[in-house]
Amino acid sequence: MGRYLKARNPEIVIVGADPEGSIYSGGPDGVRPYLVEGVGEDFWPETFDPSVVDRYVTVSDKDSFLAARRLAMVEGILAGGSGGTAIHAALQVAAELTDPQALIAVILPDGGRSYLSKVYNDAWMTEHGFLERSGDARVGDVLARKHAGTDASTRPPLVVVHTHQRVRDAVSLLHEHGVSQLPVVSANDRASVVGSIGERGLLAHAVTDAALLDAAIVDVMEPPLPAVSSTDPVREAVALLTGERQALLVTDGSAPAGIVTRADLLEALAR
Repeated sequence: MGRYLKARNPEIVIVGADPEGSIYSGGPDGVRPYLVEGVGEDFWPETFDPSVVDRYVTVSDKDSFLAARRLAMVEGILAGGSGGTAIHAALQVAAELTDPQALIAVILPDGGRSYLSKVYNDAWMTEHGFLERSGDARVGDVLARKHAGTDASTRPPLVVVHTHQRVRDAVSLLHEHGVSQLPVVSANDRASVVGSIGERGLLAHAVTDAALLDAAIVDVMEPPLPAVSSTDPVREAVALLTGERQALLVTDGSAPAGIVTRADLLEALAR
């Protein structure tokens, strides 16, 4: 494949995504065992032409497996550990590029169905040190990670909408802050969460209510989001997200502190 692509475009760069411990990128003295299957090697096959590969990116077992899990969570693509190796290497190469017109094609060598008891098994991943021990990650850590890189002095502690406001106000807040759920608080007490409003519920109302945008929040709001303490383990929080529930209200003491979504929590488990 590399030969063909170079024949079509001599400027193309062929990157080999290789496990740490493979002879391709580490040489004979760097060979050691690794857990990613079906990629790399500990000897030079006669069928391999090293001149085709312009550079290698070496990837650890942990980075390979976490990339594969994230690919499944974010994109819905179930790939094997070698696919995670390729994705991690592609993202590293992409981070080095400055040309906005550059194109990267990445090949995922294998599906993930054969690795459900390994790469996609939390117990196996934890046993090998690729995931934190159960209970280590807290909901407050997930919330802090969401706010990382933002200015705490200008960031509102929690974006809310009041019962007396209109649906159009809630829609503006959803778009402005890039969120899908908002707590509804009492007009007289910001700390008193009395309901919630979200994109999914608004869409359901919009089907039968043409004047929805001018409706009062109190008339269309849904029950409050389930609450979880910032000190609770992430795994316990995930268990609360059953059925149609997509988000949880995080409390710090007795005060509401923020919202974490299903995707936020699953991403924390995949790290």
